[in-house]
Amino acid sequence: MAKLKVMSVELIAPISEKEKILEYLQKKGTVEITDVSDSGENGASDPEKRAEIAGSVSLIEHALDILNARAPEKKPLTAMLDPRKELDDGEYRKSAGELSQTLEAAKRMVDLENEAADIDADTIRLRTYADTLSPWENVSPPEVTLKYVSVLCGSFRKELSRSDLLIYLAEALPERDCVEVETLSQSEEHSAFAVYCFEEDEAEFEQALREFGFVPAPELENVSFADKIKEIRGSIAAGEQRKAQIDAELVSMRDMHEKFRFALDELSIRADRLTANERLYGTGRVFALRGYCAEKHSAKLKKRIEGDFNAVFEVTEPSEDEDVPVILSNNAFASPLENITGMYSMPGKEDIDPTGFMAFFYYFFFGMMLSDAGYGLLISLATGGALLFKKDMEPKMKNNVKMYLFCGLSTVFWGAMYGSWFGDVGHVIMREFFGRDINPLPPLWTDAVSDTMNVLIMCFILGLAHLFWGVLMKGYNDLKHGQKLDALCDTVPTFLTVIGIAPIFFGLFAQSSVPDNYTPLGTFFFNVFTAVHTNLKSVSTYILIAGVVLVIATAGRHSASIGGKIGGGLYAVYNLFSGYLGDVLSYARLLALGMATGVIAQVMNMLGTLPSNPVVKVIMFIPVFLAGHAANLAINLIGAYVHTNRLQYVEFFSKFYEGGGRAFEPFEAKTKFYRFKEEL
Repeated sequence: MAKLKVMSVELIAPISEKEKILEYLQKKGTVEITDVSDSGENGASDPEKRAEIAGSVSLIEHALDILNARAPEKKPLTAMLDPRKELDDGEYRKSAGELSQTLEAAKRMVDLENEAADIDADTIRLRTYADTLSPWENVSPPEVTLKYVSVLCGSFRKELSRSDLLIYLAEALPERDCVEVETLSQSEEHSAFAVYCFEEDEAEFEQALREFGFVPAPELENVSFADKIKEIRGSIAAGEQRKAQIDAELVSMRDMHEKFRFALDELSIRADRLTANERLYGTGRVFALRGYCAEKHSAKLKKRIEGDFNAVFEVTEPSEDEDVPVILSNNAFASPLENITGMYSMPGKEDIDPTGFMAFFYYFFFGMMLSDAGYGLLISLATGGALLFKKDMEPKMKNNVKMYLFCGLSTVFWGAMYGSWFGDVGHVIMREFFGRDINPLPPLWTDAVSDTMNVLIMCFILGLAHLFWGVLMKGYNDLKHGQKLDALCDTVPTFLTVIGIAPIFFGLFAQSSVPDNYTPLGTFFFNVFTAVHTNLKSVSTYILIAGVVLVIATAGRHSASIGGKIGGGLYAVYNLFSGYLGDVLSYARLLALGMATGVIAQVMNMLGTLPSNPVVKVIMFIPVFLAGHAANLAINLIGAYVHTNRLQYVEFFSKFYEGGGRAFEPFEAKTKFYRFKEEL
């Protein structure tokens, strides 16, 4: 529940040490470099080098895509939890020295793929050409030497007789009766003919024939149709043979996966180093680096840099006007939610880190929204198994897994409270397959579907507690910064006013007697709520009046005039009532999403038991159960995540959290596939 103290750092060293120092800092990943490259050649950009790196990255990515398509790696489903491969300094430098050979191999692979694509295109073109020649493979078009006579040789892509063609020509050109047709070949797919006519009528006959589907015979020089087709087939066979060689060569390069992945990481490292270099200030002989570092790393970093390099490394307190980045540090229970805080906004200078304060409610509400113990058990077993058997996961992945572990455990709790274990599957199985109308897994508290009103009241009470927790955080933050009056005036009047109006609000929903189907735990909760509500209601009017008076008296305290103070107080009262009413009602989503999960689960169980035949019912129940509950879990898991975040961002954070801070962005090796060992 804290922000790490961040220090300003400055480094000055000879230009000859620059690359070594940047490489070391990048591997350590504990310093954020700020831009001070206002002059000097050392901070100049190198667009040509950037373009070269970008081109190499594009080449490697293309080659890796080709390799994944030709020789994909078989990885288990759990591979997504595997950490990046660890490299020591010797392994890294050896692989980095082979980058040029890797780029050559990638270029060779891309060239082979392009050649294979060209062969495929040529094969399509040659086969299409061969298809146009196929009707003439065993035919020799007649050669006409008669004066004033032309011959039109061609084919139709259908079975057609000589008489059919003559009839068509007679109907199409009735005034041109001087025509002769010779059948050259005939099949179910093609019919080839030679049409003789006078030279002056050739254009008309050709137009009429084309309208009937006539395709003129190809023109070849000094070669027969049969020989040309044979030549084309030979070219196709040669192309296929060459393509088989290319395929074999590409598959033989399957061991390049690792080298290509390393090349991508190395190129990313070099690109980031170029960016860092552009942020430096240099004179030609020395260079300067400024930035930020967590205080806990600064002493060790100073000792290492000044001991291993010819450099001066200064660590100082940042000034008030510096834009100091934020580094969050929380315990194992809260740290998985640092990403949730970061998605909203990092804490500003005056903010406390809200992550630890929201952790309990976040997990609690998530489970209440998903609210099925069977689903929670699956999530808990999957995430717990991952943490147990994949202990070397990446930190970000491990935090995500931890978050869902806690969410899963909360879901088991609320599912058991509601009696939802894959919906009502226990009751359904006992009734449909064993003929006993009993529920082996009854709710510990109540059934949310049938006892909607009491569960809704519980949601409102939890929501009010969540909002009050946010108000307390506001008071705590004020006290932390020495603002004792603000802490008192912004919390106590709010608590009194809301507590005073709460019995009236809850009285609109409360039931007068314990429901018949309540469990002992449910009865206990109901009696406690009724007692508190009754006793509080008797004094709530006085509490409400005191709260309203205090709000009017204190909310406008920063105004200079009496009228402004009173007006500010009245406006604050209005905002308090309207704001808290809307905020508390927002927590109805805890019930709505929980009911959605339970109702859909029950529907899936019902669909699986629709057949009356016992054998068919068993056969149908299993796939419907598996598919239906898998879909229900996936959909409602997303819903629980989104709406739990919303309750934190909109209702909770609005009570005390400003945000606006900037996350710490260290100069580090942003690699996807490899990481450096700690000793580096």
